[in-house]
Amino acid sequence: MDDQQSARSAWPDPPAFYKRYTQDNVELLKVAKATNVFPETAISTLSVPEFQLQDLEPPPPPTDEYTVFDQKWQIDDRLPTLDELGVKQLFPDTPIDRVPELKRLNRSLIVQFLDLLDVLVNNPEEFGNSIENISTIFINMHHILNAYRPHQARETLRLLMENQLAKKREQTAELRAKSKEAKSFLEGIQ
Repeated sequence: MDDQQSARSAWPDPPAFYKRYTQDNVELLKVAKATNVFPETAISTLSVPEFQLQDLEPPPPPTDEYTVFDQKWQIDDRLPTLDELGVKQLFPDTPIDRVPELKRLNRSLIVQFLDLLDVLVNNPEEFGNSIENISTIFINMHHILNAYRPHQARETLRLLMENQLAKKREQTAELRAKSKEAKSFLEGIQ
């Protein structure tokens, strides 16, 4: 199949790497791993471009981060602190009550927005500081909300499981009722 067709296909062909894994190449790799001596010459066949025997070994698993579509993702899925992100933190480091803190940041956001409108009316060239303050407030609000995500996920999972349990109990009750009805019908026939 030509390259243009496979690029347009909803289910493109797999990369040509799979053609490297012939029975002979896998046996060569086993022998090389057992003796710890890998050949220096590249392996070449008609259907596959040249490659080294070591290329058949899978890469080591990622330990800290991995890259997907040029975006780096952390293995340890944790929320980076605002300090790590280079953003000024507007709430205390101690455990906070999220609702009052979000309300306080929201009021501060409204004040900053009104200040921005005032600056735009009186001196439009100096809007940058107001925009930066608004951006910092939004980032802080998002950070507080993102810190709540694990709890939200647990609650969503709990509700999902409770719904599944209720549905299964309802189905079981229906089956028992139908079974009881069938038994009484059969007893009536006899």
